[in-house]
Amino acid sequence: MLRIRRVTRWLSQTTYGPADIWRQAKPLIRQAEARRPTGEFAVLIADDSVLEKAHTTANELICTHWDHSQQRYVKGLNFVSLLYQAGELALPIAVELVRKTVPVYQPKTQKTSYQSPFTKNEYLQQMLRVAQPQVAYRYLLADSWYASAENMALVRALGHHVVFALESSRTVALSDADRAQGRFQSVQSLVFPDTQPLRVYLRAVREAVLVTRQVFTNQDGSQGMLYLVSSDTDLDQAQLTTIYQRR
Repeated sequence: MLRIRRVTRWLSQTTYGPADIWRQAKPLIRQAEARRPTGEFAVLIADDSVLEKAHTTANELICTHWDHSQQRYVKGLNFVSLLYQAGELALPIAVELVRKTVPVYQPKTQKTSYQSPFTKNEYLQQMLRVAQPQVAYRYLLADSWYASAENMALVRALGHHVVFALESSRTVALSDADRAQGRFQSVQSLVFPDTQPLRVYLRAVREAVLVTRQVFTNQDGSQGMLYLVSSDTDLDQAQLTTIYQRR
């Protein structure tokens, strides 16, 4: 308890931002880059979390946020993070706190609520642009919340690849010609031969992508399904799933 109080006191002494996080992480990442074996590569991992604060007075930071891990709204602190991972090293290089400062009047309830001036995807895109000249990585990993065409296009424009989880309802075309003619089908309806990835086309992504399906068993014995998408069409099934497991 004494150690927690010391940390709390230290954090309350000033305001820390992404630049402070990078200042701490940079020398450790440079050491890891110098020692990294040939053939090993780094990844960036994007995620957002809600630190629940049910009994704290509400403000622009501590407020109601959608927690997609729990599929419900919770009151707490919401933050978007970018993590560098290579070998045994895993370090946050940027964190953005979601502040709801923009008033929005709701005619139905005749009440005013607040929202953030930026979406979580916009926070991520800004962090990726800032990280670009600072960090070398091969893949950006993220869950389906971040699997937008805009994020994929940005990562490819920056010279990297993505491995994202994909919603089962997401639609794809089996060929470029099918896409041009508007023939799409849901990912969950795809037939995967020999458990290998399929080369398909998303509606708003110019290049072909790989989509694969991973079947797993939950703790209660039920079966779950995870769909993955990658812009790196040279990957096989084992490589694709192994890379995503680094999350």
